[in-house]
Amino acid sequence: MTQKELGLSLSFSQQTIHKWETGTASPDPDTLIKIAKALNVPLDVLLGQSNVSEESAPYQTPEDYLTSVTQSNTFLSLFNIDPNLTQDQLNTLSHQLYQVTKVIVEAYQSK
Repeated sequence: MTQKELGLSLSFSQQTIHKWETGTASPDPDTLIKIAKALNVPLDVLLGQSNVSEESAPYQTPEDYLTSVTQSNTFLSLFNIDPNLTQDQLNTLSHQLYQVTKVIVEAYQSK
């Protein structure tokens, strides 16, 4: 996908996309989510935290990513969460975390 195509799909100029790509500007968190969706890559790949290829990317949405994170032992121990939660409880936790994250992103966007 070209910068122009990405810009059109996100309603940003090609120049803005170029600035993000070269590091002279950064997109806000909500825009990062939109970019990840447009490029069909997980956020961690987009942010350079992983080198997972597009074909093997396990996350289709930000909520998928949060589901994976909330089920990791590291996350559970970091936040002192009972590791014996049921799958339904973990899914509820993931969904609530996603909803809170959306509220935080919206609060920053309105500033």
